[in-house]
Amino acid sequence: MHDDIAPGEDVIRQLLSEKTPQWADLPIRRLASSGTDNAIYRIGEGLLLRLPRREDAVRLIDKELDWLPRFAGLPLDVPRLRFRGSAELGLKCDFGIFDWMEGEVASSANIADPTAAALALAEFLKALHRIGTKDAPLAGDLNHRRGVVLDVLSSVTLSAIDILADEIDAPAARNLWQRACSTAHRGAPVWLHGDLKADNLIARAGRLIGVIDWGLCAIGDPAADYAAAWSWVDPSARDGFRVACEVDDSDWLRAEGWALYGAVIALSYYRGGLNEALCEQSRLTLSRLGMR
Repeated sequence: MHDDIAPGEDVIRQLLSEKTPQWADLPIRRLASSGTDNAIYRIGEGLLLRLPRREDAVRLIDKELDWLPRFAGLPLDVPRLRFRGSAELGLKCDFGIFDWMEGEVASSANIADPTAAALALAEFLKALHRIGTKDAPLAGDLNHRRGVVLDVLSSVTLSAIDILADEIDAPAARNLWQRACSTAHRGAPVWLHGDLKADNLIARAGRLIGVIDWGLCAIGDPAADYAAAWSWVDPSARDGFRVACEVDDSDWLRAEGWALYGAVIALSYYRGGLNEALCEQSRLTLSRLGMR
């Protein structure tokens, strides 16, 4: 799948012994995830350790650790950093230890009221867009290009659509992509999360309460996050989400393009058993776009 560098639990315990001995005796358990950038370990009951799984994810976690404190106070919880350290575990990298955010993956089964959840995400995005952007990283290679000018991604997107012609409506997908690329965001770049999918959203007692995994954050086109209208928001709540976010026709069409991009890129690369959870998530998005 990738050059996967994911130390065993004994190695993580040694790392804790060296860097944070106060936590070295706590139970350690690696967590399964459909994410492809970081290895995740639960430390005891109250902590979580994240470190990059591969070379090109090192910069992502560096950026996340740099900027996460800026996002405290948003309407939904974000990870609280307890310790930042450096390690050499197959590659030289920084790692973070965070408070464990109690809850469940915000899949549809774990959301009691889809409309309330969609509106909570809309309020979160509006607050995120109000955060100052001075010295913030621009969308580009540093965040897998989430939030760049959409047409920059045409070559890889159209190639992915061709690969998937056996299971999607390729002409309709190409048509949507071309229409989306004909639009442009007219405002200033704003902060983006960059990866608003179910397993980066946390539910508790049926409510959306948190947003995790900020490795793809940057400033850019907000349509990249509005794509959650197809990748996560329940179809019954999509219109309400748009109204609450105050999205115009141009940004909404581009949001559809971003949803298409994320789904076809992931599905064309990972199908065949490499990451079934991510493939099923991509297929759900494509169904909601009317492309299956």
